[in-house]
Amino acid sequence: MFTTTQTVIDKIGINVLLQFVSAKFAEPGEYPTRDDVETALLGVPATELQQQIAAWYSEAQKDVNATITGFVARFKLTQDDIEKSVLPGIAIDLMHCELATNIADEHLKALNQKAMALLDKVSKGVIQIKEDAPAGVRTGMRTIPAGSQFSWDRY
Repeated sequence: MFTTTQTVIDKIGINVLLQFVSAKFAEPGEYPTRDDVETALLGVPATELQQQIAAWYSEAQKDVNATITGFVARFKLTQDDIEKSVLPGIAIDLMHCELATNIADEHLKALNQKAMALLDKVSKGVIQIKEDAPAGVRTGMRTIPAGSQFSWDRY
């Protein structure tokens, strides 16, 4: 929704993803390869390991999408609005943090804090992600005559 798998791979790097996968799924004598990661994320997973990698990535992506959606749900964004905004970059940073196995890493903590701060700014409207509608299209405050029951004639 907010980013594609290929974009995440391009930004984070397949070798870094391989390190994350190796730390998570490696068993003695059976280590994940670069091909396992690429097949699991970009192709059709064939082995049990590839299916585990695909499920792990899918769960991380679901968590990141839910986090971002919680901040921007009120904006009613289209896919075009999302692609033109800062949201894909934030999603990639959050994916990096979500997929990492060493959550105590200072770099990852800083990356996560920065991404969450940007989401907070987007939510508050400090960072604009969607153009304002023209003045004629926006609905402004409307007033109606007061519904008073006072009879001026009888006064």
